[in-house]
Parts: sequence; C-alpha cells; structure tokens
Amino acid sequence: MVAPASPTSPGRHAAGLCDTCRHQREVRNTRGSEFSLCERSRYDPAYPRYPRLPVLECAGHEPRAADASPGRTSGS
Repeated sequence: MVAPASPTSPGRHAAGLCDTCRHQREVRNTRGSEFSLCERSRYDPAYPRYPRLPVLECAGHEPRAADASPGRTSGS
C-alpha cells in the first residue's frame, strides 16, 4: 500500500511524524528517489538512519520551527 502524498509537497509520500520533526532531512539520490534521513541517528544508535515510513510513533520526535522547511537548517 502506498502512503498518500503530503499536502505540503505534491507528489511526495507522507513520512508521518518525520514530516514535522526537526531531525528529518530529505535526501535525493542521482536517480531522483527521495529518502527521509533521521539526523538523530548520527549521535544516537537507537534511531534508524532511514526509518520505515510512515513513522507513527517516535520517542525522539521534536517539532520543527513553524517557518523551517524539511532538509533545511537555520543559517542556510
């Protein structure tokens, strides 16, 4: 079963909680596939680098600032 597209990004599959988490970074490969990378996995091995989507529960979820978009950090 395919997840519905996210309302914020047409054609993109919903990543669940990751879509609103400050630790998410969207990664695109050379073939155009998109993946949801959990930056928290870099310093905490309890979190998978590329979690199975959609993520419905996550103890490490931290809401992203309202004006920040996925894959962007402040100062970019």
